[in-house]
Amino acid sequence: MRGGRPAGRDVRTVVATVPDIPYGVRWALLFVLALSTVVVLLNRDPALRDAEEIFADLRAGEVTKVVYDRSWPAYGTLTWAAGPLSWSQARFDQPDDVWDPRTTGLVPEALERRQEAFLARVRAAAGPSVEIVRSEGLARVPGSAAYTRWWAPFAPVAVAAEVLAWLLMLTRRDHRYAGRWAWLWMFLVGGSLAYVLLEPYPLWRGPYEVPAARVRLDGTRGFALATVVLFGLGVVGA
Repeated sequence: MRGGRPAGRDVRTVVATVPDIPYGVRWALLFVLALSTVVVLLNRDPALRDAEEIFADLRAGEVTKVVYDRSWPAYGTLTWAAGPLSWSQARFDQPDDVWDPRTTGLVPEALERRQEAFLARVRAAAGPSVEIVRSEGLARVPGSAAYTRWWAPFAPVAVAAEVLAWLLMLTRRDHRYAGRWAWLWMFLVGGSLAYVLLEPYPLWRGPYEVPAARVRLDGTRGFALATVVLFGLGVVGA
């Protein structure tokens, strides 16, 4: 024994990084955010096709699911799937009779008549395995339509994960890779996935491994990085 240490052993003191949420919960949050990102990127903007084309696909047995908004065809969408991430969206001319010309409000009876007439044709052409679903909620939440088309119960889970990531970013004081303003700009272009992966320490490191000190991105550089990412997404989506 030398100075209270076993001879021949290198004993080091490790200072733990105190996580605000458990390590396993961060992995679960990362998984949900990664899955929601894939779903939105692949399923956000279905190919626009003439509404009548759905019947040819139904008769060919290529449709597995039809999803329509409760106010379609006044507004909203009607989409149909040939697979979990292969969707088409109906291009439909908005009918004049579903709006009151004096009040500019919807005419529920006319809307229901139009909608039921089209859906009756869909049901007649659809096989017994085709699922026909009316989309109800979260219409104003970014990405939620893509979630609902893929698997409706996933929508609130994905939204809750995004909200939790925002709360962590706004309330945490131990950011290592970027300051709060920098992360705020990056969150606006989908940075929540990177945030959960990196802050306050990279997930591929254990919670008790002390990461090396580094210079954080400030708000200006965060804004510049977010602008580059936004431009890149625009180019890819063009």
